[in-house]
Amino acid sequence: MPSLLLLDGSPRGPRSNTMKMLARVKEGWERGGGGPCETLHLAHPADFERALAGFGAAGTVLLGMPLYTDAMPALVLAFLQALAPRAGAGRLAFLVQSGFPEALHSRPLERYLEKLAPRLGCRYAGTIVRGAGEALRAMPDQASRKLWERLRTLGGQLAREGRFAPEDLRAVAGIERFPPLAAALLGLLFRLSVTQFYWNRQLKRNGAWPRRFARPY
Repeated sequence: MPSLLLLDGSPRGPRSNTMKMLARVKEGWERGGGGPCETLHLAHPADFERALAGFGAAGTVLLGMPLYTDAMPALVLAFLQALAPRAGAGRLAFLVQSGFPEALHSRPLERYLEKLAPRLGCRYAGTIVRGAGEALRAMPDQASRKLWERLRTLGGQLAREGRFAPEDLRAVAGIERFPPLAAALLGLLFRLSVTQFYWNRQLKRNGAWPRRFARPY
C-alpha cells in the first residue's frame, strides 16, 4: 500500500483552516485503503526538516496551503526551494484554500502547481481548490459536513486511483465566480462597516491596523 506524507503549509500550523481540510482528506485516504500516513506542519522547524528528508521516500505527498494574495505563503516557497535538489516522490497532490469566496482566485496558483510537480520529478495527482476557507474557523464542523464528505471522497480516490477525479474537484471548489449582479450587490454590502468587523478585528489583533491602507506596490 502506498504511504502518504501530509504536509500542512499554513503558518497557523495544526489549528489552521488548511489542516481542517487536510484532516478530512486523510480520513478518506484511510477509508479508501491507503497505507501509513504521516502529518507534518511546515511552520514547525523540526517538521520542516523531517518533511525535506522524507519527501523522496513517500509514495504520495499532499501539500496543503492557504492562498496569500494570489500566491503561496513564503513558508511553502521556502520549503520548495529547499526541496529542489532532493525531489522525486511518487505522486504529488496539492490543496489550496483561501478566504476569497470565489475559487477563481486560486486558479493561477493551481496552474503553477500542475507544472511544478513534474519539475520536481513527481507525477501530478491534482489540486483541491476551495474558496471561503476562512469561514471554517467561525462555523461548527456540523455546518460543513457536505464539504468534509467531499474531501473524504477525494482522499479515497487518491488512495485507490492515485489521483483526484475532475468532477469531484469541481464539486469541492464551490463558487467559481459570482454572476455580475451578485458581485455588484456584494461589493455594496462589503462597504458596510458591520461586514468588515471580523477583518478589522484581525488587523488590530496582529498590530496591522495603522498600516491598513499601505500600498507597498
